[in-house]
Amino acid sequence: MTSADRERRWWCDRLHARPDPRGSWRVGPACRHAGPGPAATVQDLTVTSFGTDLTAVLLRPDDATGAVVVVPCYETSTVLGSPAERTRHTGRTAWSQAHGLHLAGRGLSVLAVPWWFEQHAAADPRTARATDLTERYSPAAAAHAARLPGTALGRSVADLVLTLTAALAEGLATAGRVGVFGHSLGGKLALHLAALDPRVTAGAAHEPGLGLAHSNWRDPWYLGGQLPGDRDHDDLLALVAPRPFLLAGGGSSDGLHNHDLVARAAAAWTDPADLAVLYHGGGHPLPEHVTAAVAAWLEERLS
Repeated sequence: MTSADRERRWWCDRLHARPDPRGSWRVGPACRHAGPGPAATVQDLTVTSFGTDLTAVLLRPDDATGAVVVVPCYETSTVLGSPAERTRHTGRTAWSQAHGLHLAGRGLSVLAVPWWFEQHAAADPRTARATDLTERYSPAAAAHAARLPGTALGRSVADLVLTLTAALAEGLATAGRVGVFGHSLGGKLALHLAALDPRVTAGAAHEPGLGLAHSNWRDPWYLGGQLPGDRDHDDLLALVAPRPFLLAGGGSSDGLHNHDLVARAAAAWTDPADLAVLYHGGGHPLPEHVTAAVAAWLEERLS
């Protein structure tokens, strides 16, 4: 076992980021994509993880290159261009938030994977209309803690690992051509999946909050009180090496204030170009021009 394998095991054990050993999945029929964006087919991939169904959606453009990008997200509708109740109050257009469609526009297939904690919150009348994060997700975090060991973040990573296993087993994705990209919550999950699952070929994250001091990692739907005391995210990021990774930030969760962590992690890469940084200064929202840059970067790395 290599030192990277041992470090990866440490993080998985600490987070309890282990997929459900009894997990299963089923694949739905492919049909034409009726929403905005490029001509494509859509297909459901439903995984049963820790007793709960999560339905991911595979969007495959007609001019697909063969690469698949896993996109962790609150709910699949937003990332594929349809408004959701959760996002109606933001004032942003559905297209501007649909980074899955921007990826598909580059010929990349998109596997949008929903977040269990949002699914739980949306189904509960007491939290379905809440906009405050604590009000919306604390009950879901409490439900997780009552049923399963380990961190809520670990459970979310485990859901992604099982979904990727299912996609590869069913021929929906091809080994060696798997990317991951996420924004905010999705960025946190994209960072962890790229670091902890070597089947990911290349990864990108926008505003994940690199560094345990630089985002809301203490919230109960992430790590709660179980923050690692002797490691930080430079160690986690280094586990992606030598595979390419792009960190994008707008100066809110990620920017010059945590660039020292990126610099320390960079020592793990033989080719410095394989750890790319894009700071745009536009704050936390994901701008369309940054989405376009990330899509082009992933297309090149997964081609």
